[in-house]
Amino acid sequence: MQTVFGCFLLTAFAATLWAAHKRKEEEPKPQVLPLPRELPRAVAGETASLSFKVTPLLTKGHLSWQIRDTLNDLIRATKGSTIIKLRAFVAGAGDSRRVQQMVSDRFTDKKLPLPALTIVQVGALGKDASAVVMEAVISGREAVNPNGLAFIARQSGPTLPDALAKMNETVRAAHLTDANVVSATCFTDRLAGYDAERQALAAAFSHAAVNLVQALRDPLDTKTTCQGVAQLPPGAALTPPNNASVAFVTSPQIVFTGLQLSFGAYLDDADSALSRMQRDVQTVHADVRNTVLMNAFSIDPAAASAIEERMPKFNFPQNTLTVQPVQGLPSLDASLGLEAVLAPGEHSRTNSNDNGISVSARR
Repeated sequence: MQTVFGCFLLTAFAATLWAAHKRKEEEPKPQVLPLPRELPRAVAGETASLSFKVTPLLTKGHLSWQIRDTLNDLIRATKGSTIIKLRAFVAGAGDSRRVQQMVSDRFTDKKLPLPALTIVQVGALGKDASAVVMEAVISGREAVNPNGLAFIARQSGPTLPDALAKMNETVRAAHLTDANVVSATCFTDRLAGYDAERQALAAAFSHAAVNLVQALRDPLDTKTTCQGVAQLPPGAALTPPNNASVAFVTSPQIVFTGLQLSFGAYLDDADSALSRMQRDVQTVHADVRNTVLMNAFSIDPAAASAIEERMPKFNFPQNTLTVQPVQGLPSLDASLGLEAVLAPGEHSRTNSNDNGISVSARR
């Protein structure tokens, strides 16, 4: 009897070992997912074919859903064209770093060229449930800017109407019209009445892709700063107006960089950030002297001051800089983020009367 019972146990044990061995053989190997492709630090596009788009605000779902839907809508709307630069403004408590991975994944899945990317966390968007809005620079197939573009920076005022009035004045002083403006972004202190304020912005520049964001959750002062891009009309007089910041670009290509972060508020930290940006633009055969617009999204005024002080050391034109305080950046350790627009192959010429104008023209 004991012999029979022992044989039974031995048989059961052997069967268990065989089943375990069989399951091990049949179990699929763990899937190793590829890392997201790294986004380019700078991308060049043909000046004549560039257009600008701002995505609508979404109110359904959390941040990841809104990023996904925004990217899907944007890719679908720009089918046949190439998105070369994205600027994402994120509001709320979501992790803004998701934007980079989702942009990389979505463009890779669609087999599209990767864009340069700027991510900035702001205080609020126009609707409480909205978590992200994106601005896109698109390179199309048609020559929509055959005469070039003008970049208009740092038009500030105590209120949105004041900033718009100043920008309108600058546009006219540059021998352009409101109808020439194709992109306009305003950073305001409070979005007290978003719908009315956005309508005012759209009415001021009726042909432009417009965006309005609240830069900080709890601003210390009241200030609105606007910037824009305008088409140069035929025979445009490239004469800089006084007391403004305008850059005329007639070069065949324009370079847009992604966001370059600065860590710390010392001069050495500024040197490091500017040096990295210098290397970034060299990958697309541009020179920092070609800079026609630079934005410094800052969460530390001392870091912004350090950048401004060190720009001449690296040959960045100081008159191109706009400092904009924001709520946050895609790194908890970052104190400031830099993005730039450059006209490769040309050198910016700055008026000697300190009027803050940079003109980039073919040599």
